This record gives sequence, structure tokens and C-alpha cells, in this order.
Amino acid sequence: MAGGKLSARQKMINLMYLVFIAMLALNMSKEVLSAFGLMNEKLTESNQAATERNEAFMQGLAEKVSEQPAKYQPLKAQADQISTLANNFNSYLEELKGKMTATVDDPQDYEVMDKGDYLDNNFFKGDKLKPEGQEFLNQIKTFREGVIDVLSQNPDMASIAEDVKDKFETDPVTNRDGNKVDWLDYHYKGFPLVASLTKMTQLQADVKTTESEVLSSMLAGKLKVEASLTNFDAIVVPDKTAFFSGENFTGRIILGKNDKTLKADKVVINGQELPAESMQAGQTLLDFPAGAVG
Repeated sequence: MAGGKLSARQKMINLMYLVFIAMLALNMSKEVLSAFGLMNEKLTESNQAATERNEAFMQGLAEKVSEQPAKYQPLKAQADQISTLANNFNSYLEELKGKMTATVDDPQDYEVMDKGDYLDNNFFKGDKLKPEGQEFLNQIKTFREGVIDVLSQNPDMASIAEDVKDKFETDPVTNRDGNKVDWLDYHYKGFPLVASLTKMTQLQADVKTTESEVLSSMLAGKLKVEASLTNFDAIVVPDKTAFFSGENFTGRIILGKNDKTLKADKVVINGQELPAESMQAGQTLLDFPAGAVG
């Protein structure tokens, strides 16, 4: 070798080396794409299980309403609002994911999902957002603010409301270079299709987790109130209805639940039905002549 020129053999070795490096990079890229795909599958399975749990909760709550409507109907109304917000947002995401996977022949061949063309063309036009991109942000905002509005009715759920605000925030993000970048650009622009698909499945998981947390906290709060000792009264229960003079009084003092959401439909004493005004929230007023002393 002279004058800095490479021999034909050396050129061939260098070319083979470059091909080898390119093959390594290609294989690593495919492994990363497959890893995203497997993660997406696991999240999808988890989301299905969460959906079934939330549906079972709503069915159980509906049964509670049929048994004690005055007590559980307000809770059911709030739960319905949360469920509607979650279902609407989840349906939007599922439809969008379907459009994304329709761009490939096999939606489970993750190694070909290395391009970000679909969302780049669907969400963005240069540095500007297209209507579809704005709609994506609007859907997140509708869910976030809708849930927070429902939770604002219950001070005990302030921590969940704050968590929802953080999870579904779409404010500009500071990148590693210290520059402010629009949220949608930062998370979805230029990413491989499978990565964006997995991010949306994770967004669905956050929606379902939020729904589960809200619903379970609602019921837990109701049960906590019901179990509070302030809702119980001391009740004297004699062992018999009458005692003779000089006889020892025997009986028990027990705690009885005073539930102001329940009211008797009908009370009959000595064959006489008590008037409607005697039936009050959590109690029935008694007023009738006593018998002989005893």
C-alpha cells in the first residue's frame, strides 16, 4: 500500500466490516421493535382484565342501588359519569390504534413497524398541528377535566384528582437540551409506529387504572361513613316486655346502626298502621297509650 491507497483486499475487509456493523444495528433495532410489541401485548391483556373488574364493580353498584336507592343512587350517578368519560376516551384510542395498525399487513409483525409516517402525517403539518392532532389533545383534556370535575364533589378524593392532573397533563415538555417542546411533538413525532402504539395502550391502561381507583375509593368512602361510630346509637333491649314490682330488670345494651338514608314503608302496632308522618329518615316515631304499670 502506497500513497494512502488501500488494496483491493483491504477495501473488501472494510466493506464487510461496514456491512457487519449495519447488520448488528438492524438486528438491535428489530429486537427493540419486538420488545415494544410484546410490551403492547402485555398491556392489552392487563387492560382487558381491568375492564372486566370495572364492569363487575358497576354491576355490583347497580345491585346496591336496587336494594337501597336513597343511599347508593348519588354514588352510582358519579360512577356513571366516570365510566362514560373512560369509555369514550378508550373508544377513541382504540379506533386510532386500529387506523395505525391498518397501515401494515400483519398487526403483530412488530419488526416492520419502524416508521413514524402515519402519526407524523396525521397529527402534524410541518411545525403546526393538524385538526387530528388537536383532536387527540382535546380527547385527553376532556377526560382529564371531566374526571377532576366529578372528583371535586368529594374532598376525600383530592389526591386522586391531583394524580389524574399529572398523568394526563399535556403542557410543553423540557427536553434533554433544556428546550421547551410541545407535548405531542415530544411524545409522538418521529417515533416508530410500534412505539406510539404502545404509548397509546399505556394511555388506555392509565384510563382504566384511574377508573378503578375512583370507583373503589367511592365505595370505600361510603363504607367508612357507614361504619363510623357516630352512626350508631345505644339501645336498651329488655329480656321481656314487662317486669313485676320487686323483680330484677334484666336485658342488654347494644349498638344499633342509625341509618338516616333508610325509612320504613309501613309500621303496624296493635293492628293500627302508623301515619306517614311517623316514618322519618332513620327512625319511626311511636306515640300510643301505655298499658298497666309493669
